Amino acid sequence: MSKQAVITLAVGYQEFWQRTHAIMQDYSTRIGADLIKITSIDQETTIASGYKLAKFKIYDLLCVYDRIIYLDGDIVIHPQCPNLFDLVPENKLGVVCERQPYFNREEVFQLACEFYGAKYQGNSEQWFNTGMMVISRQHQHMFKIPAKIKEFRARNGDGSLAPERFTWLDMPLLNCSGILHNVEIQDLGFQFNYLQPLKYFSPQPFAPEAAFIFHGCGEDKSYIDQIIKSWYGSSDNFKG
Repeated sequence: MSKQAVITLAVGYQEFWQRTHAIMQDYSTRIGADLIKITSIDQETTIASGYKLAKFKIYDLLCVYDRIIYLDGDIVIHPQCPNLFDLVPENKLGVVCERQPYFNREEVFQLACEFYGAKYQGNSEQWFNTGMMVISRQHQHMFKIPAKIKEFRARNGDGSLAPERFTWLDMPLLNCSGILHNVEIQDLGFQFNYLQPLKYFSPQPFAPEAAFIFHGCGEDKSYIDQIIKSWYGSSDNFKG
């Protein structure tokens, strides 16, 4: 068995997964890693949106694998995307930070630090998106779920509250867990996790088509197939 794996979520059903997962399989094969799909959640969780805890199964998977690339299911990988394991040393957590001027995470970061007992660093420049992570075994304890957890209201790019139906669980928890475990991060930049909201900014940091990884986060998933067609010519080639 490979000592490296690409991990993604497949809890429930999303029609576009047959394409994004097939692309992830191709990428995994190219870099010599196993593709693992997390397909179930802990039925004992008291959080209604317990699927948000599914990625914490990475804790157990790090007993098997030395290194893991975690990707949300709504991520598309460019055919020329480099091997992320080559870009991130094992002693660092490879992520993409949601920085100013595009994102303001100061308030939610402070609230999360207060709840989890982490020391707020004075700004939110190190707040990272958890949809793409390059993880090593030494980061395993980040993914141990604490006795008390909390969902926080999601934020818009400017830091204002998103509608009540949108909440964050894994992002506040993992950002605070990184602080508590003194994890050193490496910010790979938006080229390796181009969050869909970025395409609506004027000016954009750059066009989403110029990225190596596109993340179709948010309710509207229509741009996922547009990116696939732009990068691969057709989405019909991927019927995983």
